[in-house]
Amino acid sequence: SPPPPALHTISSLSVYRTLTPPKHNFISELAKWENALKPLWIRQAKEDILESHGQKPPKVLDPFGGGGSIPLEAQRLGCETYSCDLNPVALLIQKCTLEYPQKYGQCLYDDVKKWCDKILAAVTEELGPFYPKEPDDSEVYAYIWARTLPCQNLNCNTVIPLMSQCWLAKNKTIALFPYKQNDQIAFRIVGSGHEPMPNNFDPSKGTVKNAIVTCPLPDCGHTIPAKETRQLFQDGEADERMIVVVTQHSKRKGKQYRLATDKDMEIFDKAQERLSEKRERLRIAWGIDPVPDEPTPNSKVLGFRIGNYGLNTYGELFNSRQQLALVTLIEKIREAQTKILAQGLDTEYAKAVSTYLGFWVNQVVAQTSNLCRWGSTSTSVVKLFGMATLPMIWDYGEANSLHVGVNGLRNVLKPMWHLCQMDKNSTTIVEQASAQDLPYSNNTFDAVLTDPPYYDNAAYAYLSDFFYVWLKRSIGEHHPELFKESLTPKNGEIVAYGHREGGLEAGKQAFENGLAKAFQEMHRVLKPNGIAVIVYAHKSTEGWETLINALLDSNLVITGAWPIDTEMRSRQRSLDSAVLASSIYMVARKQERRPFGLYQDVKAELETHLEQKLFTLWEWGFSGVDLFIAAIGSGIEIFGRYETVIDENDKAVRADQMIADIREILERFYNEGSGTAGTSLTRFYLRWRQQHGGQVVLYNDARELAMSLGIELQTASSEGRFIQQEKTNVRVLGPHERDIKDIANSDELIDILHYTLQLWASGNRSEMIKRLSKDSIGLGELIWNVAQQISKALPTESQERQWLEGWLADRTTIQREVQNLLEQPEEGKLF
Repeated sequence: SPPPPALHTISSLSVYRTLTPPKHNFISELAKWENALKPLWIRQAKEDILESHGQKPPKVLDPFGGGGSIPLEAQRLGCETYSCDLNPVALLIQKCTLEYPQKYGQCLYDDVKKWCDKILAAVTEELGPFYPKEPDDSEVYAYIWARTLPCQNLNCNTVIPLMSQCWLAKNKTIALFPYKQNDQIAFRIVGSGHEPMPNNFDPSKGTVKNAIVTCPLPDCGHTIPAKETRQLFQDGEADERMIVVVTQHSKRKGKQYRLATDKDMEIFDKAQERLSEKRERLRIAWGIDPVPDEPTPNSKVLGFRIGNYGLNTYGELFNSRQQLALVTLIEKIREAQTKILAQGLDTEYAKAVSTYLGFWVNQVVAQTSNLCRWGSTSTSVVKLFGMATLPMIWDYGEANSLHVGVNGLRNVLKPMWHLCQMDKNSTTIVEQASAQDLPYSNNTFDAVLTDPPYYDNAAYAYLSDFFYVWLKRSIGEHHPELFKESLTPKNGEIVAYGHREGGLEAGKQAFENGLAKAFQEMHRVLKPNGIAVIVYAHKSTEGWETLINALLDSNLVITGAWPIDTEMRSRQRSLDSAVLASSIYMVARKQERRPFGLYQDVKAELETHLEQKLFTLWEWGFSGVDLFIAAIGSGIEIFGRYETVIDENDKAVRADQMIADIREILERFYNEGSGTAGTSLTRFYLRWRQQHGGQVVLYNDARELAMSLGIELQTASSEGRFIQQEKTNVRVLGPHERDIKDIANSDELIDILHYTLQLWASGNRSEMIKRLSKDSIGLGELIWNVAQQISKALPTESQERQWLEGWLADRTTIQREVQNLLEQPEEGKLF
C-alpha cells in the first residue's frame, strides 16, 4: 500500500487560521473534497466543535448506519459516535470501518496483510492449473459463456446460445459472428485483427431480448415467448456453453480473443471434479454445505428475477469453477484462522483479523458470479450491483478468480490502511439494533444524523443475503450471534415491499408505520433541543407521502429543509428514469409543537414560505423533479410546526393534501416565471419538461400532474397526442418523435410548435413561415416564450433542445419573413 502523503507541519494553528476563510464560510469550505482530507482543516473543525460544546465531544447517533459513511465522518470530526443497524452484513462493515482500525491501528493492518499474502500464495498454487497460461505466456483474463436452450421448432435440432448482443470489444470493432455448421450454431470472431466484418451484420442484435428467444439460423427463425423461456429454465432444459476465451499479455496492450476449444472445456470439467471431492469433504468437516444452498428470493421481491429461471439457491449463481475458487479461498482462510488463534493472540483481536479475511471473500464474490455480464465497451467483467438489483444475465463473463482475488485484496487493504491512521482517541460504538427500538436512554444524544431507507428503492436485506451466505462460511464461527439464522432478518426491515400480505398498500403502510416508530425513537433519545438531520431522496409522491406522515407523527419539528446535490447525473439509473440529482436534508429539533393549525391558515403560511424559497432554489439551479422534491421538503417545515392540521370539517390534513397544495403553488410559480399562457395541454407539456425533462415517469405521478392542470390523462394520451402510456409508466414525446401528419392541422400551441420545428429541421421554410403567419402567431411572444422555457428545462445533449435553440436563434429572421408574408396582398384582392 502507498505511504501517506507528507503532512505540512505548522507549530501553531494561529498561522493556519490566518489562511482559513471567516468562520461562517468554514463549513462550506471544509465540505469541498479537496479540503475534507487535509489534516489541518479537520483539526480546525474538531477545535470548533469542542469549543461550541464546552470542550466535550458531542454524542452523535446514526440509527440506520448501513455502510457507516455518516458515523465515519462524525468520528473523523472527533464526536462520540454511535451507530446501529439490524443487518449483520452492514454491522460487520461498520465494525471493519469504525471500530477495529481505530482500536488496533497499524499492527492490525500488518497482520491482515501478512495472512492475506500467505493465503493468496496457497490459493494460487492450488487453483493455478485451472487457469493455465497460453502458449505465448498470455494469461486468461476471462471466459465468456452463454446459457442455452433447445430450439422449440420441431424441424430444427439446434441449441440456441442466449446472447443479448454479439460485441466482444465495441470500441475496437470486434464481434462474434454466428453461422450454421452441421445444423448447429457456430461462431467466428470478426472485426479488427480478425476476419472482416460481414456485410449487413449488426453485432448489437443477439438471440434474446426481454426473455424472448429467436433462433438465429436463417432457415428457422423460430421464436420462444418469454413465458415459455422461463418455463424451459424451470424445467431444467437450459444449459450453458463456453464460447470465447479472453487473454491478456503483460507486455502487450489490450486483450486478445479466441474461440473456446475442447481443451478449455476439459480443464473446466477437471475443476468440476475437484469441486465434487472438496465439497463432500468440507461438508463433513464444517457441518454445512461449503457451496451456499440457501434459497434465493422469489420473483415478487423487488429487483429479483432469477427465481423465474431456476436459479433457486445462492450457490447456483456461480458456475463450478467459480464455486471451487470461492470454496478454496474460504478453506485457506479457515485454516489461517486456526493458526491465528493458536498463536495465543487476544480473542477479540483474532476476530478482527478474521473478519477482514471474510470481507476479502466478499470482494471476490461480487465479480465471480454467473450474473456478471461481459462489458463490451469496457472489455471487462462487470461487477455485480451497479444497481440495487439481481437481474437475469443470459451471457456472462467468468473472470479469472486469481486475478479477482488480487484486486479484491487491494480493495480491502487500501481503505484499511487509511482507516488505521485515524485518531485513536475517538469513541465509536457499533451495535446490532433496530431503529424502531434503540438501546439508549432518553435524552442521550446531541445529534441524530441518518439516511433512512428510501421507500421501495431497494430490497436491502435480500441483496445482502448474497454476501451473508458466504460470510457465514468464512467467519460465521467468529460472530455466532450474527449468523444464527439461515439468512438476514427481514421482519424488522423498513422497506415498502409490495409482496407482503396485502400487496402494495400493505407494504406502503408497513413502511410508514416502521419509519414513524424510528422517528419517534430518534425524538426520544435526543437531548432537549437536540438536532436531527434526515436525508431522503425518492422520485415518487407515494414515497414522500409515507415519509411526511411518519415525520408528522414523530413529534420532531422540522426547522429547515434544503436540497443538496449528491448524485452523479450520469449514473446508470439516471439515464432513462426520473431519478433525483439531489437529496433533501431535513433539519429537525426536539422542541414543542403548536397543538393544531387550521388548514386555511397553514396553507397561507405555506404559500408565503414557498414563494421566496422557490425563487432561491431556482436561482441556485434547481429545476424539474429536484425543484418539486425540494418544495416538498420545505413544505414539511410549515406543516411540521403543528401536531395536527385540521380542515373545516375537523378532519386531519395529511401528506397527500400538502403535496397537492405544493403542486398548485409550483404551477403558479412556473406560470409567473415563464410568462406563458395557452391551453392546459401546452402547460402540461411545459411542466413535464420542467419537472421530468425527457424521462419516463410513474403513471400515478403523471396522473397527479395532469389532474393539477384539469386534464384527464387517459383522454389526453389518445392517438396522435404527445402523451404516451407504456405499461405503468408515462413518457412525453418531443417534436422529433411525432408523426407530422398528426399535428399538421392542430390548433394546440404545443402541436403548432412541434409542427413548426419539424418543418424548420427538414428545411421546409416556406411552410413553416406560412403556419406561423396564421393568426400572426409567429409575431406574438407566447410561442417563443414556451419554446424558451422548454429549451431551458432540457439537457444540452437533447435533440429537442438542439432544435429549439437553433429555431430560437433564427427568431429575428423568421419574424421578419412572417411580417413580409402578412403584408403581401391576398391573391385576387385589389387596393
